[in-house]
Amino acid sequence: MNFSVKTILLLIVFILAGQLLALGQEKDHPANEYVTSQKIAFFTEKIGLTPEEAEKFWPVYNAYWKKKNAIIEERQNKMSHYSKKQENLSPEEMEELADSYIHQEVQKAQLLKEYHEKFKNILPIHKVMKIYKADYQFKEYLLEKIRKSGEKKDQ
Repeated sequence: MNFSVKTILLLIVFILAGQLLALGQEKDHPANEYVTSQKIAFFTEKIGLTPEEAEKFWPVYNAYWKKKNAIIEERQNKMSHYSKKQENLSPEEMEELADSYIHQEVQKAQLLKEYHEKFKNILPIHKVMKIYKADYQFKEYLLEKIRKSGEKKDQ
């Protein structure tokens, strides 16, 4: 397998952005305050939340991400285990890990479905759609910030 430097760097940026998003959801991590404040400002603007909507939205959205991060962390732990032990795993162990991976993807989908209904009870549907768009845009925003900070270090 032959990867270009650009492909490897892009992969690293995506991993770092994912970690930043996950860290930003952890209560005791130093990155939490910065990422959380950035996310609140970003989402409030992109979704157009009123103060009343924001008061109802943020606790529900934060609960969603806490549960989602737990699923993601479990999946990452199992994939890390697989990566370290793949040569020595039995077919049964590999099947268990593969089934677990699919189960975690289903859990994420069920979680989104559950919280989609909760979001619809809090916000008008056009703002619910903006949540999903803002989620994607915020990841892109963080990636851009990471890229720009890397450029500043190179100069």
